[in-house]
Amino acid sequence: MSVAIQTVHLTKRFGRLVAVNDVNLNVPAGTIFGFIGPNGAGKTTTLRMLAGLLDPTEGDIILAGESITDNPETARWLVGYMPDFFGVYEDMKVWEYLDFFARCYRLPPEAPAAGGG
Repeated sequence: MSVAIQTVHLTKRFGRLVAVNDVNLNVPAGTIFGFIGPNGAGKTTTLRMLAGLLDPTEGDIILAGESITDNPETARWLVGYMPDFFGVYEDMKVWEYLDFFARCYRLPPEAPAAGGG
């Protein structure tokens, strides 16, 4: 079975803080993978690196056989990432938020968003 997501010694530091420490994953294609843990464990940081939104301090991420260290645009086409909080865009409607993220990933507008026109 092919590997959809692989991380090799994935590490992320913010100054002296080690947010993700030497993570090695192999997620086979076609599987459902749960990434759970307590707050502050590095889940969101890892997902942001998988999505190409943060650069790893060390290690590599391989998506569908291609290193995103060598080709970071690959992640944006293979991984959809949408945080579960609105952050600085609190006045956006849900459909506007979805449209915003779709445009960030350069998805073509197929049809008006439900409820948004």
